[in-house]
Amino acid sequence: MAKIHGYYYYSRRVPEELKELDPRSIVRVSLKTECKRQAARKISIVNDQVESFWQSLLETNTQYDNKRFAQAVRISRQLGFSYKPISEVANLPIEELVQRYLALKDATPGQIQAVLGTAGESEITLKTALQKFWGFAKERTLNKSRDQIRKWENPRKKAIANLISVIGNKDLKSITRDDILAFRDWWLDRIQNHNLNSASANKDIIHVKNIIETISENLRLGLDTRHLFKKIILKVRYKQTRLPFTRAQIKAILESDKLQNLNLECRWFLFAAAGTGARPSEIVGLLPEDIRLDSYVPYIKITDRKDRCLKTTHSEREIPLVGYALKAFQKMPEGFPRYRDKPDNLTNAVNKFLRENKLLPSPNHSVYSFRHSFQDALLNVNAPDRVQAELMGHKFDRPLYGDGATLANKAEWLKKSQADAL
Repeated sequence: MAKIHGYYYYSRRVPEELKELDPRSIVRVSLKTECKRQAARKISIVNDQVESFWQSLLETNTQYDNKRFAQAVRISRQLGFSYKPISEVANLPIEELVQRYLALKDATPGQIQAVLGTAGESEITLKTALQKFWGFAKERTLNKSRDQIRKWENPRKKAIANLISVIGNKDLKSITRDDILAFRDWWLDRIQNHNLNSASANKDIIHVKNIIETISENLRLGLDTRHLFKKIILKVRYKQTRLPFTRAQIKAILESDKLQNLNLECRWFLFAAAGTGARPSEIVGLLPEDIRLDSYVPYIKITDRKDRCLKTTHSEREIPLVGYALKAFQKMPEGFPRYRDKPDNLTNAVNKFLRENKLLPSPNHSVYSFRHSFQDALLNVNAPDRVQAELMGHKFDRPLYGDGATLANKAEWLKKSQADAL
């Protein structure tokens, strides 16, 4: 409540989830009084009207229109009622419902809509639901880079597109369990005939379920998603995993004359990946200040940033530079600016090069195999579990005491694990 030119005003910010429907930043309504006590009595009434109006925007999927709001509120007041959307009207005590219906004898269509909140609900199709989902799920992309947001959005776009290809662009309220079963059957057919994994189908189903649930909750659609998706997840019969490189295979790749045909950043990226075990996105995301070559133990610092978040909270770590990794960052002290925030571009280019030059031992090997090899090398020298977790950026599933291993201590374990690279 604010006082402007002697009169009190109701003032409230428009909730973030309503920005698409109500573009105003602040709702301000005159309480038409100079008396604070009267204003305090009126403000709760106005607040109820504003919230009811917002609810009607959500339910009818319509944009804010000040004239329409004012007209609906005014007509309701004239007939002795406060404006409420139809979902609230339906739950009113029977006495008030009867009063509202009795008041509508010989009423105009506008009066009927105002008193009963029946402005008419527009369809929320699967395509519309996806567009609204981005706004409702905005907090899930906070601190993500543009590339991370793209990678987060794409599988959800694909899942909705796949569902539409099976059942059409249906209104959410008309989707039945038979539709979801048809979607599962479509995936079963693809798995059987195209040698796909059940995990891909489950990802699609989970994304679709989450999108429909999010829209239903935020728009108060009341959809029974538990029934729609009950026991719909497929059993995963097998899981394809990337194979690690052996130490001999790593040496053969990094010492191959063919690497001279690979651009400089991609070439030294391979050395960095082999020596640090870091994820490609973590390596190319390093800034010059994250590369500490002048430290008593040279190291890289993988850190969370406002515009580029890490995969997990445990991913933040410091990795000493020895062997291949030290050589790589001595050559690339500024990091990998060409591919910064574009890890997919780098991994696609490198994997294509390694395949075409027959440097990958099998189809199940890729750039990411360096990370698996790094883990195996630590296991083979019996590095402590906590040291392994800290170097890999994994969760350590035991109570944490102290500060953990020092850089010097971690460097010693890395030297043992990479003895052939020193």
